[in-house]
Amino acid sequence: MSYFWANLGGHLFVSLILLIVFLWSVKNTQHNRWKRGFLFLLPVVLMLILLIQLANFSIPRLLDTTTVLRSSYRMKSGTIESVSSMKDKVKIDGTTYYVNPFSFEREVGDEVTVKYTPYAKYAYSIELVETEKEKESRDTKESKESKETKDKKDPDQL
Repeated sequence: MSYFWANLGGHLFVSLILLIVFLWSVKNTQHNRWKRGFLFLLPVVLMLILLIQLANFSIPRLLDTTTVLRSSYRMKSGTIESVSSMKDKVKIDGTTYYVNPFSFEREVGDEVTVKYTPYAKYAYSIELVETEKEKESRDTKESKESKETKDKKDPDQL
């Protein structure tokens, strides 16, 4: 979960920088320090960028801190539809989840169960789902191994 905390810190830092630049531009606009006439719109543009940053990234991750601290993730099963080129986002049944790109090893088409946070959709874990054929082959393999161990009992025990 260190990736989640680093991601949260990074987004809060970007939001703080945008807020500082916004306040600086408002101060310059109030004192008519702009040499170009169109720069008086800079605070409006910066506020829009700040609101988008907060609404899409910082606030959802901040709301998910309680989920991460309590380890009370939501679960969903589905098929991986696509993986981003940087392997930081994965789409499972139409929903995009953010993943740690350093530990993500799944491929498109895999049937998985994902544990995720409710607001930011950060995937805590993505595990493969066993199909019926895989379960049957595993069970038959285990039963063969148990029969072989029974057949090869130590003669001293008899």
